[in-house]
Amino acid sequence: MLKFNRNIWLVNGVVIIMTVALSLLTVYWHHQMFELYEIEIQVKGKNQSLMALNKQLLMERSELFSGMAVYEKAQNILLMHSPGKDAKGLAL
Repeated sequence: MLKFNRNIWLVNGVVIIMTVALSLLTVYWHHQMFELYEIEIQVKGKNQSLMALNKQLLMERSELFSGMAVYEKAQNILLMHSPGKDAKGLAL
């Protein structure tokens, strides 16, 4: 009978130790997941800013190749506007 009680105490002690160890590991794993989440948020923010910069550079490049910058410069600086309705009736 005494040996049986000793085995119960031994099993209960091992179960308690295992429960505490698992609880500590769970807290540690949760902390690691939280750190990974923070790193993920930082990487996503940096990726979004790089994508926005890439889109802006692509837009500027396409404007340069399409001639839009040259057209606007001709209109604003050189005042080369297209003729209005009055010019259609004039003969050269």
